[in-house]
Amino acid sequence: MKGSEMGTSSAAFERLGDTRVVVVVRASRTSGISRLAGALAEAGLDIFEVTMTTPGALDGIEEIRTRHPRILVGAGTVLDVESARRALDAGAQFIVSPTFDIGVVETAKEQDILAIPGALTPTEAFTAWSAGIDVVKIFPASLGGPAYIRALLGPLPDLRFLPTGGVTAATATDYLEAGAYAVCLGTSFLDAGALERGEYDRVVREAEGLARRVRGVVMRPSEL
Repeated sequence: MKGSEMGTSSAAFERLGDTRVVVVVRASRTSGISRLAGALAEAGLDIFEVTMTTPGALDGIEEIRTRHPRILVGAGTVLDVESARRALDAGAQFIVSPTFDIGVVETAKEQDILAIPGALTPTEAFTAWSAGIDVVKIFPASLGGPAYIRALLGPLPDLRFLPTGGVTAATATDYLEAGAYAVCLGTSFLDAGALERGEYDRVVREAEGLARRVRGVVMRPSEL
């Protein structure tokens, strides 16, 4: 399943702005991941990121794409060009990295796929944006919290940020109200042990509540 078959970068960008939450899976295996993705999509969270550090990540991405075509699924922790190519071949509809690597960005762009590289400082964020990046991942977001996102947007109002690392269901709306374009929720929201045991009920209930709260947050004018 090649990247050119998956739709455009702009479509993924708009979808991210609509849902505003990315659920990140970082686990010891991908067993049950498709079932979980479907349950979360029904709850209102239909954007899924499978990290490349998860064993079987590529198979998990391909399975989600096959069984749940309406879900937007991407690959996370993509550190090099070869990993990016393998993720795109598996069907990843967006690529997320903890750092900025121009080779990874260009590989995604060649197939018109949304690349979301990581940054922390204003210089790093601006460098990524200057390379044509639509959304910059701020990682680890927990170092500065929502106040840091608000501070970055002061001098950089045209940038769109995706805070990742330490964002919880309780703080997600705080980041969005501070001006984040969307947020990533990982282990603080999605218990890897529960995933492996197939215990989805609690996570789905939280997802439903989070989806309702997120819908109530209005975007900044520059995000529209």
